[in-house]
Amino acid sequence: MAKIYNFPTKAFRDITKERVDVVTIASGFMGGVVKVYECEGTVIIHSENKKSSHASISNDLGQVKEWEIRYAIEHILKRGITEVNIKVSNTGVVHIRNKDINSLSQ
Repeated sequence: MAKIYNFPTKAFRDITKERVDVVTIASGFMGGVVKVYECEGTVIIHSENKKSSHASISNDLGQVKEWEIRYAIEHILKRGITEVNIKVSNTGVVHIRNKDINSLSQ
C-alpha cells in the first residue's frame, strides 16, 4: 500500500495489557481479538474477527484529529481511506469499519 499521509512523529502505543477492563467489555459485544492503543489522550479500540475489522477512536480531552483517524485506517486496520466507512457518534467517538461490512447500527 502506498504511503498517502505523513504522520507526526508521535505513535500510538499498545496498552492492551494495561487495559484489561476495556478488552473484557469490548470482547463481550465485539468478539474476536481486541487491542487497545493510546497516544496523548486519544484511545483506539480495535476489534477483529474472521468477518470484520472495526476501530473506535475517542479522546476525552477534545476532538479526534484527522491524523489519528488516518493512522487508525492505515496502521491498525491496514486499509486505504477509500476502503472504509467512517461514522461519528453523538458523543464524538469515531467508528471505522471495512466497506464490505454492513454499516454500524446506532
